[in-house]
Amino acid sequence: MPYFPLFVDLTGKDCLIVGGGTVAARKARSLLDFGAKLRVIAPEPSECMKTLSLTLLVRPYKGPEDLAGTTLVIAATDEEKLNRTVAQDAQAAGILVNVVDDPETCTFFFPALVHRGELVTGISTSGSCPRFSALFREHLDAALPANLGAALESFRIERRRLQGAERISRLDSLIVPVLSGIFTPMQQRSYYRQVPPCTLPEDLI
Repeated sequence: MPYFPLFVDLTGKDCLIVGGGTVAARKARSLLDFGAKLRVIAPEPSECMKTLSLTLLVRPYKGPEDLAGTTLVIAATDEEKLNRTVAQDAQAAGILVNVVDDPETCTFFFPALVHRGELVTGISTSGSCPRFSALFREHLDAALPANLGAALESFRIERRRLQGAERISRLDSLIVPVLSGIFTPMQQRSYYRQVPPCTLPEDLI
């Protein structure tokens, strides 16, 4: 069953990443972009992790005591056993946990993000094919104008200025042309209406 998408305020919330490699650093940047108060535990953190504004604990993961006070946890080491230990500890403490490349142990999925100002799109396949999410994100990111966040800010100002039916009418007059400019070219291409069948080797069916 698909996971429910839930947007939460992470501003000032304690979050933890166990692991210090490239994948962990990428997830750390995303959390920091949304205001999280981030700790990272890694005995050998990468150079890119060292450049980020976070609390870096250069040591191994100790156990449940490292999870105290955290809102969510990401296990992103290259050791499957350690990742699962972190996941089990987090689940026992009732803390949301994401484990890289191990969807069965996750209680939440880290979406592929497209970010334009206050507009945030999170893409997930509920763990079935993260690579699809990543490539979908790349295509969506390329399709959305860079100044869409600025447009959204103007919509916000108009929304606050107007009331009632006038507000809806005015916002529609601003928003619909923007969305049409983005999506109408896609809708006019037949391959956006139906995905061609995917042929798999017989031993995978």
